[in-house]
Amino acid sequence: MAISNIGVFLGNIVFKGFNHFTSVPMETQQKTLEKIIARNKDCELGKKYDFASIRTLRDFQDKVPLSTFEDYLPLIDRMVENNEENIITGSKIIRYCSSSGSVGKPKLQPKTARDLFNMQSMGFAATPACAANYFKEKGIYKSLPAQMGPLLISLNGHPLKNGMRCNGAGQIPFTYLKPLLPFFTTTPIDILYPEDEENTNIQYFQLRFSLVNKNVTYLGSLVITLLSTMFEYLEGNWEMICNDIEKGTIDPSVKCPASLREKYEKKLKPDPKRAAELRAEFQKGFETDVPIAKRIWPKLCWGYGMISSTLSVYVEKLQRYIGDLPMHNMGYAASEGFMAMPVSLNVNDYVLLPRSIIYEFLPVDAPEGTRPLLMNEIEVGKDYEIIVTNFSGLYRYRILDIVHVTGMHNKTPKIEFLYRSNMGLNAANEKTTTQMLDFVAENLEREFGIDFKGYSFYSDTDGEVPRYVMLCDTSSELPLTDKENFEAAMDRLFRDCNEKYDKYRRWGMLREPVVYKLENGSYDAYKASLVAQGRVLNQIKPVVVINTPERKEFFFSRIINK
Repeated sequence: MAISNIGVFLGNIVFKGFNHFTSVPMETQQKTLEKIIARNKDCELGKKYDFASIRTLRDFQDKVPLSTFEDYLPLIDRMVENNEENIITGSKIIRYCSSSGSVGKPKLQPKTARDLFNMQSMGFAATPACAANYFKEKGIYKSLPAQMGPLLISLNGHPLKNGMRCNGAGQIPFTYLKPLLPFFTTTPIDILYPEDEENTNIQYFQLRFSLVNKNVTYLGSLVITLLSTMFEYLEGNWEMICNDIEKGTIDPSVKCPASLREKYEKKLKPDPKRAAELRAEFQKGFETDVPIAKRIWPKLCWGYGMISSTLSVYVEKLQRYIGDLPMHNMGYAASEGFMAMPVSLNVNDYVLLPRSIIYEFLPVDAPEGTRPLLMNEIEVGKDYEIIVTNFSGLYRYRILDIVHVTGMHNKTPKIEFLYRSNMGLNAANEKTTTQMLDFVAENLEREFGIDFKGYSFYSDTDGEVPRYVMLCDTSSELPLTDKENFEAAMDRLFRDCNEKYDKYRRWGMLREPVVYKLENGSYDAYKASLVAQGRVLNQIKPVVVINTPERKEFFFSRIINK
């Protein structure tokens, strides 16, 4: 039996429980609360908030205040630095997650066995089962074909002072599957656990080993941007890669440790036949009726990666290479826990998991002191800040995510991630969201026929009247006249998508925005700088908003036409 079939079998068990618990969500939330209270009533925080007296979800809201990471930081420092236990949870801490936030020092989140089990079952087993059920319902496959494909992820973690390992949340399901990885991915262990990530051309090796395999059936990544950039690299370097496949070599220009080069130059065999097949397809171009991915991998049937609304620009770029390939959205997960999962392919919303997390919802723009709503009190079509309580010691925790309620699955809400409440532009209380920023960028690309390699927005409040600044790395220059038209179009698009922006422009509270071009490769250089600081590549999200002094210094120093 193929490993993927085992995953489907386990995933169907997960879905059976999922369908039951989503049919009785409030009963399940109450039982989840009781388990969390029982496990943690004798820990330091449990005693502080008198967990032993809590009986209901309303009791929990009355006795435990809302919290942020700053409330836990000194406690987690004690756990990591001094190896103290029974501080925020009575359960044993197995390992730590680093926060997926893209600014500042990575935050450490402890993980208990229960949370890790939820990540494993929802993040690994449920995904192939979802794909198998999708294809079965469509009449495409009776069972999911044996799965093999590139896995665009770095699984490197790092040890903490207390001896435990720290990884990104999305890495954890795969770290427990290390012995099985060769059975379902073309990516070698050396690339999944790179010795020197900063000095290894990961994209080259991902493609070098996946392109020689005709039997690739899926494309896998934690974040959709990694798939998009892999194909962009392929489009610019296919001749070199084909030459290497033909000769069984690694081009001298490819950056990698000498030990890795020596190892694989001994293992790699010349494959002129496959190289010729690939060349023939690449020479037809990347703008054909049949997308390049399906031409080089005839058995390719699906892919997966996080596809939130804030990444829509990158989804559009990826579709140029993969066409209408069905995609699994991976779910709504963070270092705080696995919070919601999709129930089909090609959907952008996900169902809450009442057995894994206790959820509360604060209406957007709610007055200070408003009591957050429970799952049965929220309304379809409205936006909320989501607040979570997990099995690893976070209680009524504000992760600062804003979600939109799209509908119901059984009796449980479906949500779509909209934006981080602390990530938009707000120069004059106009509250422009990252979703609006993506809308503007997408339309500018279409109107001016340009291709953004990356873009960011900055709220310039230095002058008497604030304005928006767009920084971008493009494959083409903008003449002065086009620059002026570009800025006018940007202003118009912001007015179209944000009523307050339009009003404040009319009132003179905002100036017309400006655009500056960055040096080529600025966004790749930024990623490299974060990796050099110890950040995990999978967790480095596109820099849509320049909201820290470090980001401002980095990107503004690379402006070439100011």
